[in-house]
Amino acid sequence: MVAMPKVAKTIKISTHHEQWLEANNINFSAWIREKIDAEMGQLNKRPDDKQCKAVILAAGKDSDLFPLTEDRPKAMLDIKGRSILEWQVELLSQVGINEIAVVRGYQKQMINLPALLYFDNDDYENTGSLVSLFAAREFIDCTTIVLYGDILFEIGILQRLIEAKDTTTLVVDRGWKKHYLDSREGHPLPPELATLQERDREIEISSLTVGMQEDNSNSEFIGLAKLSPSTGAILKDFYEKVYNPDQPEANKEAMHIKKASFIEFIQELLNRGENVTALEIWRNWIEVDTFEDYRNAWIHINDLMDY
Repeated sequence: MVAMPKVAKTIKISTHHEQWLEANNINFSAWIREKIDAEMGQLNKRPDDKQCKAVILAAGKDSDLFPLTEDRPKAMLDIKGRSILEWQVELLSQVGINEIAVVRGYQKQMINLPALLYFDNDDYENTGSLVSLFAAREFIDCTTIVLYGDILFEIGILQRLIEAKDTTTLVVDRGWKKHYLDSREGHPLPPELATLQERDREIEISSLTVGMQEDNSNSEFIGLAKLSPSTGAILKDFYEKVYNPDQPEANKEAMHIKKASFIEFIQELLNRGENVTALEIWRNWIEVDTFEDYRNAWIHINDLMDY
């Protein structure tokens, strides 16, 4: 048993202190407790503590998983009593991220978890994930975790991502090719691939592409990233100049941007000279794209979420 230190229950104060407390209608005991709590908070606050938010992109309609997704978005598929979205929110809360926004679209009324902020992409059938990200652009004003609404992963991956330096960082999987080749059902969507290069003991992303490649240096972006604090301003600038229909600067490129994916925004960051780094993993995550993926999620969810 740990011995508890003795704390004096009586504190002597001078007469003019008593008069000041009485004049200001202050309860001395409550005032002391409040001051101690405030001081403890300051002492316990680490100097490297930083605000971090999260945006979950869950607007798309996945007809390949019908009838499972006929009446609900993929993020609300049940896996052992919880939806994918609930598992994701739990992972984020476990690492201290509680400001969470979800971008909805298909069957948006089904996504109604409490304590979350919602943005809607009602044109989800005609747009890509970048337009969904645009919907949450005002929310992204600090370090922000972005994740696709159909992935599950070990909490250690998220912890490593948060601890990475304050550059935009993508989580990439070196084992992507074997996963695709071993798949029995095939995948309806091609992988989003990153070409990596090492520089000053740091793994940087030099380019991004969509589709199967033969280059062994490519890794698959798993749909989990950290945007640096400065990225929000770039996202807003990109929106105003190439997509916003109310701005004269927007042009025909907006038609391409309408269908663009999240990684095309990352490519825009690279084009602007921004440093984008990679956090490498080897599997330990699941993307629910096929019925085979969904069955695997049920089988392996307890191993992934063993925190």
